[in-house]
Parts: sequence; C-alpha cells; structure tokens
Amino acid sequence: MLLMTKNRISGLKTYFIFLFLLLFFNLPSSICNLQSSISNLQSSPDSLVLQGNKHYMNREYDLAASSYAKVINQGFESGELYYNLGNAYYKQDFLARAILCYERALLLKPGDEDIRQNLALANARIIDKIDPIPDFFLARWVKSVPWLFSPDRWAIISLVLFVLALDAFLGFVLSHEYTIKKVAFAAGIVFVVLSLTGMLSMWSRAKQLTQSGSAIIMTSSVNAKSSPDEQSTNIFVLHEGTKVMLLDSVQNWKEIRIADGNKGWVLEGVLEEI
Repeated sequence: MLLMTKNRISGLKTYFIFLFLLLFFNLPSSICNLQSSISNLQSSPDSLVLQGNKHYMNREYDLAASSYAKVINQGFESGELYYNLGNAYYKQDFLARAILCYERALLLKPGDEDIRQNLALANARIIDKIDPIPDFFLARWVKSVPWLFSPDRWAIISLVLFVLALDAFLGFVLSHEYTIKKVAFAAGIVFVVLSLTGMLSMWSRAKQLTQSGSAIIMTSSVNAKSSPDEQSTNIFVLHEGTKVMLLDSVQNWKEIRIADGNKGWVLEGVLEEI
C-alpha cells in the first residue's frame, strides 16, 4: 500500500512538472495574443471615437483630433466623424483643416444645421472675403436638388417612380375608357420624367461625394499665377481656408476659380481637395 502511494505521488509530481513546463513555454505566446487582442480592441473605430470624445471633453484637442483621424485613415467616414474632427481642429485654430473637415461633413450630411453653422463661423475668421457671383434662381434650384437626399435614397426614389410609371402605362394598355387611358398615359410620362430626374440626381450626388470639384487653400498665403509657370504674372493672392473650384490641371499645377469668377493657377501642394 505504501509503495502505491509513493507511485501516485511521483506520478502527480510528474504531471504538475509537465503542466508547469507546458504553461511556461506557452505563456509568452499567450501574452502576445492577449496584448494583440487588447491592441486591436483599443484601435477599433468605436474605441477610437470614444477616446476622441473623451479627449475633446477634457480639452485635449490635439489628442482628440489624432483619434478621429485614425478612424478616417482606417477607411471609415461619416458626417459626424468629420464634424468632430473639424471641431477639434477649430479649437486649435487650424482654420484650413477645420473648414476642410466641415466641407467634407457637409457633403455627407448636407442638411445638418450644426455643420453649416460651424462652417460659417470658421469662414468668418478667414482673411479672404470674396463676394460670390449670384446664380440665377432657376440654376440655383437645379443645383440644390441633388443635395436633398443621399445617393441611396435617390436610387430608391427613382425605382419607386419607375414602378409607378410601369403601373400607369399598364393601366393605359388595359383600360377601355378614354378618360382613364388619357390620365394613365399622362401620369406615366410624369413618373418617367421624375424617375429620370431622380437617377440624374443620384449620379450627381454620388459624383459630389467622390469628386467634389472644389478644394481648400491650406497654406498661409499663395499667389495665383496667370499661367502654370513660376515666372508668370501674379494676378491675385489667396489665404488659408479659402474655398476654390478646380478647373484643370497641368503637371503639378491646378487651375482654380474663386467665388467672384476670377481664375488663376496654383501649385497642387498648396490646396487639398474636398
């Protein structure tokens, strides 16, 4: 009986030694996996946004901006995210960066009054005060239509209108009464026109999101040239935060137009496209 007890004790010692060695050699990899998991969790978009919000509330605006920028660099974009990043830049008096972020936020959420208000506040602080050329009211209305909804919403609206147009034309074909056929045909034409308008608005809105055609001057000041050449004549001066329209490009030069209609050429490094 004593011999069996000793054998059992010896077996338990061997088992625990083996278990200890197994844990010892696997511990570094387990720690690495744990650290990796923690790191991934801390760098997740939701976690970074929460960190950014916390830094912003603590008035650590540089850290807040860094957290929001990391989320964007990971490929995540939203109107709220650019709005928060713009606010963090604005608090640090980085007006050009703030305006750029507010403009990008407005592309994603065109109806947001908070974004418009903060953009107006930032624009009020820039040096250049350029009076825009007033648009004809009809042209202004046409330009504003795509901004009413997102591309996805426009796609749904167009599809619904197209289905209604098919129903109207079906009623025109199947009906035997002249009045109903006349109303159904007219309704079908109207729905087709509205559906095409929705499709054009969807295309225009999607293009605005991927290629806005406008940019923000990011340097303190820049001379706009008469041609894409350093030796050409200076025709006007622009300052940080001014919004310009992009017209053309030649090598590393960009042709721009400002709100009052004047045109010029600047190096592409002085601006960033919205």
